[in-house]
Amino acid sequence: MQLFWINISRVKKKSYQQSSWINLSQLFSNDVVFSKQTYYDLYQKNGDIRQCVRKIAWSTARNGIYLQDNDRQTVEDNVATDQVFDLFKVPTFAKFKIKFFMNYLCSWELYVKPLRNLMGETIRFDIIDSRAVTKIVKDWVITWYRVISNNGTKTETYNADEVWYFKFEDDVTNTLNWMWILTSILYDAVLDLEALKTNYSFYKNSARPDMMLLLDGNLTEEEQQNAVDMFNAQFKWSENAHKTIVAWWIADVKQLSLTAKDMETISQRKMTTDKICSAFGVPKAMLWYVEDVNYNNGQNQKEEFLEWTIKPMEADFDAILNKLLQMFRPDLFEKYWIKSDSEQLKESQEWLNGQRADVQNGIITINEARIDRWLEPLKDENADKPITSRNSVLLEDIALDVTLPWDEY
Repeated sequence: MQLFWINISRVKKKSYQQSSWINLSQLFSNDVVFSKQTYYDLYQKNGDIRQCVRKIAWSTARNGIYLQDNDRQTVEDNVATDQVFDLFKVPTFAKFKIKFFMNYLCSWELYVKPLRNLMGETIRFDIIDSRAVTKIVKDWVITWYRVISNNGTKTETYNADEVWYFKFEDDVTNTLNWMWILTSILYDAVLDLEALKTNYSFYKNSARPDMMLLLDGNLTEEEQQNAVDMFNAQFKWSENAHKTIVAWWIADVKQLSLTAKDMETISQRKMTTDKICSAFGVPKAMLWYVEDVNYNNGQNQKEEFLEWTIKPMEADFDAILNKLLQMFRPDLFEKYWIKSDSEQLKESQEWLNGQRADVQNGIITINEARIDRWLEPLKDENADKPITSRNSVLLEDIALDVTLPWDEY
C-alpha cells in the first residue's frame, strides 16, 4: 500500500504533493497559478464577495437553532437547547457562522475539530483554517491530517476520526478534490481589484491636467500666454465641445483625461458584481445596490434569496451540525436533532387558499403541501394519500389554516 500526500488542488499521476498553491492551467492558461490564499484575499479585499458570504452567514439560522426529538417534535427544554447551542459558540454563534461559511464558501472545504476538557468531553467545536491543512491519503482514503499554524512554526497531526472534513461540492474529475464557487469567475474577481486600483489612481492623481498643449518652441513668453488664452476662450466649456482646432502655434495636443479604454474599468466592475452575486445566489439588492430596485422587485428578490439560497444552505448547515453531534457527542445525538431557526417567508393568503383547495380536491397530498412550506411531513399514512370520500383527514393537519394580520394581505 502506498502512502502519499494529497494536494488539495494539483493532481499528478500517482503521487500528490501538498502545497498552498493551485494550478488552474486546465481551466485557463498554463502560466496561471493561484494559491488558496488568493481566495481568502478576494474575500478580504473584494467587498461584494465578502458581503455575499456574510449575508449568507447572517441569514442562515438567523434566529439560532432549536432541537427536535426522535419524533421530530420541537423540544421545549431550554436547558438541553442551551447545552447543544453552547457547542457552537466560538466565541459566539454568529462568529462561528462567519468562520463556517468563510471556509465553506471561499475554499469549499470545511475542517472541524472538537475542543475537549480535561475529562476528554467535547465542549466546543472549532473550525480549522483550510489553508493550513494537509490531507494524508492511503488507498484513496483519508487517514490523517496535518495542520501547520502560527505562520508555519507549529505543526499538529490529527487522525481521520479527530477532524471532520466536509466538501461543498465534489470535483467531477477527482472525488478527493473539490470545486470552488469562485473558480469560474476568478479572473473577473482578480481584474476587479486591478480596476479598483486604476480608479483609485485616477482620483488620487486628479490634480493632473486633462490636456497638455505642446507649443512652438520659437514663441516668446507673451506669445505663449496669448496662445493659451486663445485656446481657453475657444475650446473650454461644454458648448465648445468637439470643435476642430487648426493653429500654427500648437505643435501637439496630448489628451490626459479618462479615455474610453479607462471607462471600461467602470463597466468591468459592474459586470463583476453581477457575476459574483449570481455565483453566490445573492441578489444585488441584498448588498444594498439600489439601482433599478423598488419595493416590489426588492421584496421578490429577498423571497427568492430565502427560498433558493438560504433554505438549501440551511439544509447543509443542519446536516453538518448533526453529523458533528453524532461523531463527537453521541449522547446528545441519540436524543436530539438540530434544526435552524430561520426567517420565515410570509406566504400570501391567495397562495395558502390555493394550497388548501388543492388538498381538498385531491390534487396534492397533505405531506406534499407541508413540504412545499418546508414543514416536516406527518407520519400518518393517510397524509400521503389524496383526500377522497374514503380518506378523510383533518385540514388542520396541513398547517395551512394561517390567519395573516390585516396589514399583510
